[in-house]
Amino acid sequence: MQKNRGMLLEKIINKTIDYYAKNKLAYIEKKSLPVKFKKVENDNLKLDEAYILKKSTVDYIGCYKGFFVAFEAKSTNEKRLPANNIARHQIKYLLDIESNSGLAFFIIFFSFCDEFYLVKASELIQHMNKSISYEEIKNIGFRIELTFPGIIDFLPYVQNFY
Repeated sequence: MQKNRGMLLEKIINKTIDYYAKNKLAYIEKKSLPVKFKKVENDNLKLDEAYILKKSTVDYIGCYKGFFVAFEAKSTNEKRLPANNIARHQIKYLLDIESNSGLAFFIIFFSFCDEFYLVKASELIQHMNKSISYEEIKNIGFRIELTFPGIIDFLPYVQNFY
């Protein structure tokens, strides 16, 4: 169930980054897990025994106005985002990006109220204990509206951060 919770957010972000690419506004891509296959049957292209080579860093990376962009997408049906929804290696990665003048942030979807927020990585991490409340995220982040044709235009908010 937890995997499916983020599917709506992922679909919306993927549609948004496709829109950005088509309109030459930014280049952002969804990262895939590095996987190695032990065996491939050539006749029917059946994959057998796959292994994840290493942990993925974040969900999305790219370039915007000459800056490296990295962000993680998180969804919750609660009025808080639990800290255990964010892996330590993701926190380290995003803070490393920020410390090297990159753009690092989270896009968070609260399904209980159908609201999207963009929060700078260091801000979210600074305010995170065991969880961070919806109210706190409203205070430190930017609400992003879902607009026609089903995109969340987050680039204007990224510009405000830097």
